[in-house]
Amino acid sequence: MMICCAAAASDPPASFAPSPGMPICMPGASRVHSTALREIAAAFHNVRPEELRRVADDAPQAGSLFVGLLGESRTVQDLARRGSINLHNLPLDSDAFELLVQDGVLYLIGNTPRGMLHAVYEFQELVREGAVLTAETRRQGVFQIRQRYFHQRFDGWPGEPADIRYISHLGASHCLLTHDWSGDLRHLQAYVTSTVFPNAIDPGAVDSNRAGLRGMIEACLDYGLEPALWITEFPCQGGPWVPEPARQQFLTRFPGDVLSECGTYQGKVLCFGHPMVQEFYRDLISRFFKEFPEISTLFLFGLDSGGEFCDPQQCERCRGMSKFEQRDRLIRFLLDEGHNVRPGLRVLTTGWGWAGDTEQFLARQRQLPSDSGLYLAAETDGWQPERQRHDLLFSARAVCRERGQAFVGYDDLHWGDDSVHDLNDIQDYPMGIGAKIRRWHELDVDGVFDHWGGFNKDISCNSIACRAFFLNPLQDPEIVCRSIALHQFGEAAGPSVLQAWKSLERAHATLSNACSWAPTQWPGWYPGRECAPVPEDFEKCGVKGGEPPRMAASILYNPPELAERLQRVGDAWRMAFPHYEQAIKHMHEAAEKADDVPVFYSYWWSGDAKSPSRREHLRRQGIYLESMAFVGREIGIHFSLNALYERVQHDPDAYREQAKPLLAEDVQACRETADLFDRLKRQCDDKRAGRDWATLYRAKAERIKTYLEP
Repeated sequence: MMICCAAAASDPPASFAPSPGMPICMPGASRVHSTALREIAAAFHNVRPEELRRVADDAPQAGSLFVGLLGESRTVQDLARRGSINLHNLPLDSDAFELLVQDGVLYLIGNTPRGMLHAVYEFQELVREGAVLTAETRRQGVFQIRQRYFHQRFDGWPGEPADIRYISHLGASHCLLTHDWSGDLRHLQAYVTSTVFPNAIDPGAVDSNRAGLRGMIEACLDYGLEPALWITEFPCQGGPWVPEPARQQFLTRFPGDVLSECGTYQGKVLCFGHPMVQEFYRDLISRFFKEFPEISTLFLFGLDSGGEFCDPQQCERCRGMSKFEQRDRLIRFLLDEGHNVRPGLRVLTTGWGWAGDTEQFLARQRQLPSDSGLYLAAETDGWQPERQRHDLLFSARAVCRERGQAFVGYDDLHWGDDSVHDLNDIQDYPMGIGAKIRRWHELDVDGVFDHWGGFNKDISCNSIACRAFFLNPLQDPEIVCRSIALHQFGEAAGPSVLQAWKSLERAHATLSNACSWAPTQWPGWYPGRECAPVPEDFEKCGVKGGEPPRMAASILYNPPELAERLQRVGDAWRMAFPHYEQAIKHMHEAAEKADDVPVFYSYWWSGDAKSPSRREHLRRQGIYLESMAFVGREIGIHFSLNALYERVQHDPDAYREQAKPLLAEDVQACRETADLFDRLKRQCDDKRAGRDWATLYRAKAERIKTYLEP
């Protein structure tokens, strides 16, 4: 509907529906303003930005749309003086927005470029809802967590500008521009070459990587996102998944005298005690930040995925220097050299491989410079159901606050490595997103880090929940998720979706209490598929170790006794499984009620891949629920049997007698899980080539059955 643009300011229309014919007053001219114009066009179907009527002035008339920033517009400042808006009273480093109608003008304003974009995103949603605007129309928000780090996507680097657009919609403030666990993108030498070690990486790869990184940085700048990089320094032979020829090739890339044993399966590593290695990194840092000055933060990972340090017992140069000391030397070097070419650079490290020695971990963090900091998970790594808030997190947060260091919560907000890999599933748990973000808000973190990224074309409900809870972590999760369910899936299917999510949240809240083994108790990494719960196998491959004890009020996570720790996993899955069953039932009901139209928030995605319909989205959510339920239930039984074996002190006769009922239950669980994966293969929903879990589970069931036979 077109509105009358000639109406006098003293006689504004009582109500109007936004249309692409509205004059758009936009006094600013930055690249984010240009993005805002494109996003306004995207609010309407089949409208190009050049068709909009932009007016580059600061004098809106009734019937127009005004888009701008508080600091650039006298009109907006006048709204503040009149008490119509409150942006001027908000912290300068928080992203805030207001959408309001006054004197017949629709204002979309922000205190930062990102805030302004989110006012435009509110406008998009209103248009998609078919809203009629009146003087009572008002939406406003302030992002309560200042730094919000998201990868542009899970895989397929570098992705598309559409990926940057998507994470901007969900509330990102920063983009982690790599997500590479076992390739060459995780090192600075992926993007710039050095004459010190010119063969560190193939030159052709550097050219391609440099172009990909530059393209994504430019897309970030269009959306006001700060670029960051996740790196794994100290390249070595790369872990158990690297073929032997690649391991051997690594040894040819550097002179032998600069390499040293790391003391683990990863083999040799560049020794940072060697002057040539230090010169190599000094050169890389200088070249990298001259090429990519926009990058503000490095996320440093160590002791996994090719990141290692010298063995203090074997390395002549680093002899007696602990790996903690070597890590800290690296952090200080990166900061000192980085500040020479990139003032304000931050280098964040994590707890993986370090936080088991809690006392030393915290003491060493206290000695690091203020431009260091932490991205820290509660239990070594991010988990989908985990939402703990315990003494380590409080203590680490206090240390970082004392030292002026950034403290970033490390979490899974989309995909989780604790799920089943390569299924055609959609892993939505939006009520859990509320619990996770509320946890970080209560810890007063500086930011939140989404570990793995997402599959943006799927339009995850977690993404919509991220935006909602970043804006208000304390709002009622059920109210938020009801709105998401009804918007995404419609009035017919939405209520059943909500019931499924509520049941899933009960399951996740239970499992959160038993997150003790990463990755042993994760479905994708679980070794128990190939180890029967019988004394012979427990002696060879029984579960050991686990996370250190952590206190949360009067609750102890990861109890010190191995049998109790194992039993905690078994009990959690026993309690969680009925809730999964309810979630599966409700999700199947929802899929039957859904239609084949696009999900409501499909307009967040503008990339090449097609997004699933409502019905397909819900069908794939069902796959997620089923796979986690059945695989997880069997994991829980196996851990309970392992706990029993510990409690009887490895007595085979006592174990056999007491384990019979639980072993029979495991036989049934294995067979039902095998049936599930047979069906997923037939449906072409199990995407992993060569995986035959069905055979493994049936073989395990038969081995248990044989063990039980007299």
